[in-house]
Amino acid sequence: MTAPMGRRPGSDERKKAVKRYFQITPDEHDRTRARHQQQAAVVSIVLAGSLLLVGIQVLAILVAMLALVLALQGLSGSADYRRRLAAAEPKPSDQEMDHTLDEDLHAAAERAMRRLGLTRNDLELHSDEVDPPAEARRRPRLADQGRGPLVVFGPANRARGRSGEDRVWRFTLYDVMVICLTGHHLAIYECVLDFATGSRKDEETYEFHYSDVVAVSTRTRERAELGLELLYSSSIAVPLHRTMTREFEIVVSSGDRSAIVVGIRDDERLDQRLVLQESGIDRVTAAVRRMLRAKKGAPTR
Repeated sequence: MTAPMGRRPGSDERKKAVKRYFQITPDEHDRTRARHQQQAAVVSIVLAGSLLLVGIQVLAILVAMLALVLALQGLSGSADYRRRLAAAEPKPSDQEMDHTLDEDLHAAAERAMRRLGLTRNDLELHSDEVDPPAEARRRPRLADQGRGPLVVFGPANRARGRSGEDRVWRFTLYDVMVICLTGHHLAIYECVLDFATGSRKDEETYEFHYSDVVAVSTRTRERAELGLELLYSSSIAVPLHRTMTREFEIVVSSGDRSAIVVGIRDDERLDQRLVLQESGIDRVTAAVRRMLRAKKGAPTR
């Protein structure tokens, strides 16, 4: 298994690696342009010297000034290219990013159990009961907790996103929802995960009796403003004209709801969608619904 970036949350190694992953690598043409400017500066200096030798001083001065401008532009362009390249490369692999996120989601699940005062023995539905073996799936589901709570995640508002070599989009901020189903109630832990550091903020917990849960579903709706900064490169571009998001949500009788974006597409071009990391959301939704039906249908004690 690929080792995670940085050996601990918040480490400088991890921060630098994540920053490089989401930094666009400068175009090779920028370096070529800077080199051409420097070459043109050398040619201009030679030309200015030749003009000076034949007595055309005014023109020689003008050409020399042009050479100076070209030289400065070339040096500045080269320095800028090297600076941007150092900030963007070498990038961690897509697999390293996924493994690090997986560890963060594990940590969020553990944090949820502590905040909610639960143990695994309290749970009646575990993640390993809704997730088939990894080898049976085309794309492994992240947050495979084994015998633990269910974890749902998706891009958070104001996150920066980038498509990897595998054409899967990853983000700098994630909304995380941890769902714990016990014998008598449904408990939820939510937070925003800062992927650069592994830290969690905006933590909230909710606990509901099963009878209070009105719906567990995924719904698609139009979003006028997605709230994401999508970084495109020459190799992939997904211009979204009418943005539609698919959201997993839990609604209770008070009208309150917890929701997370689990899919993004263009409603005008159905082939244009952002392939997000696999969270197994359909299996999770179906499993929670079955659990609710069983609990609500059970006789009251």
